[in-house]
Amino acid sequence: EESTFLGCFRLKSVTIPEGVTEIGSDAFSGCRGLTSVRIPDSVTRIMHCVFKNCSGLTSVRIPEGVTQIGWHAFYKCSRLTSVTIPEGVTEIRGGTFGDCSGLMSVTIPEGVTYIGDHAFHNCSGLTSVKIPEGVTQIGEFAFKDCSRLTSVTIPEGVTRIEDNAFAGCSGLTSVRFPEGLIHIERSAFEGCSGLMSVMIPKRVTRIGLYAFANCSGLRSVIIPKEVTRIGARTFWNCSELTSVTIPEGVTHIGTYV
Repeated sequence: EESTFLGCFRLKSVTIPEGVTEIGSDAFSGCRGLTSVRIPDSVTRIMHCVFKNCSGLTSVRIPEGVTQIGWHAFYKCSRLTSVTIPEGVTEIRGGTFGDCSGLMSVTIPEGVTYIGDHAFHNCSGLTSVKIPEGVTQIGEFAFKDCSRLTSVTIPEGVTRIEDNAFAGCSGLTSVRFPEGLIHIERSAFEGCSGLMSVMIPKRVTRIGLYAFANCSGLRSVIIPKEVTRIGARTFWNCSELTSVTIPEGVTHIGTYV
């Protein structure tokens, strides 16, 4: 059932019996004293907000048979340090691990095709993440404020980097873009102060507002010839920028670029 133990903040440990196949929405939400949970192999679905705000939870084993993890399922589990997502999961939904500030390691299976909005927002302890080749969409704010993340390779199937997807990743020094990328949206890399150079793929046609604003370490940028529009404040406050190549086909340059 939903909300079964919602707000039982003195609950310390839980063993879910074998035979249970689904943990309902908000089942243990707000159980901030919870430090240990045992999920049986029979579980296939972990629904929305199940362990939301379980700030005492340090580790969790997600059974291999799980195929669905709902949005905000582990939101604000601030002491959770590592997670292995099972092979059967194809979507990491919105806010699933958002504000898990203690999360240092996450294993995303190859079958995942979608990483939702705010999925890993403010996972400030995360130092590396391997995004599987099958991923075709990375949502808004997906990795925002993952300040210790140092490098990212974006899979070839991704054609658009959404608003604020990697904003505030101040430790990011290297980004590898896919060749099929077409759009870099608003504030996608805003505040990535560790980035020193950016080579934007040749198929990109639009760079959004604030896309690289406050990238204070950025020194050089090559903008491909297909780009026709550079949004306002795209490179605003990039104080170290010494070289920018703007192609002939650009018809619009926004204010305070």
